[in-house]
Amino acid sequence: MSLSRETQTLLQDAIEKMSGKYITAEETAVTDFQFRVNSENGELTILDDDDNTLARVHIKEWEGVQDEALHEKELRSELTRLQQKGSFDSLNIAKPYSFVLTDEDGQAIVDLLIVDDDTLILNDDLLKGFDEEMNEFLKHLLEE
Repeated sequence: MSLSRETQTLLQDAIEKMSGKYITAEETAVTDFQFRVNSENGELTILDDDDNTLARVHIKEWEGVQDEALHEKELRSELTRLQQKGSFDSLNIAKPYSFVLTDEDGQAIVDLLIVDDDTLILNDDLLKGFDEEMNEFLKHLLEE
């Protein structure tokens, strides 16, 4: 399932609303932005470390959808697109900070994006074939 253009715009607007609160003269210490999806009504709430609501948006396509993996994929895709576009470059937030998908109780489910100059999230796409490559490397190493 791919998000409609309208939904992508809603997500982008909510994330930019959240980001706009951190374009300040003084550096802010935030470590996590929490993304909570209410699957019953399709509402996405973005919160800071102190559970203050920064943005809220209704995603009609998510109403009744209990698939956390789908929410993760779609949110990660949108956050990555915005990061590549430079949307987070003007934020005055101490690095590293992250965008995290959380459950209704605020418990982390998965990191969606970590903003840091030196951090890379290992995901399935990056690790494809890693086992085979490592086995081949060890086999070659032991043969010599």
